[in-house]
Amino acid sequence: MHISEPADCAFPDVDLLTHHTKVAEDGILTGPKATGALTFCERKEYYKKLRAAVHEQYKPATIYQHILADRIAECIWRAERYASFEANALTLQIQRQWDHTNELVPKASPGVHALQAWLTMDPAQRKSLQEALKLEERYWRRHRALAAELRLIQRLHPN
Repeated sequence: MHISEPADCAFPDVDLLTHHTKVAEDGILTGPKATGALTFCERKEYYKKLRAAVHEQYKPATIYQHILADRIAECIWRAERYASFEANALTLQIQRQWDHTNELVPKASPGVHALQAWLTMDPAQRKSLQEALKLEERYWRRHRALAAELRLIQRLHPN
């Protein structure tokens, strides 16, 4: 799944986004048309499918449960974004080093190409990639905490 639109996508109409999104008193965007976790070129239809799947799984009944379900969807989306950063960064570096790696190791395996890409990355690029991986893990931890909170609330306050 590619969460990003093609590079030639246009900037969104901010007025349309705010028109179709409910904003609570505390400023939290909620509702099926809220897409606060997306950049302008990410695929909103994929996010909406993800959000719908989360709501289908947890079946939130109260406003607070709906907010938690929305936050779970946002955490999954952001974690996937950081996973995409890793794949794209390594792919780009593998492409840059392809011929050189094949000179070093004829018929190199994908693992060798990935290792050589990692070893030849600029230190700043490598550090950025490591930070992105930390953020991915942080969002998965946050997802697990939100899911546990939602399940606990549903258990303590059944409808």
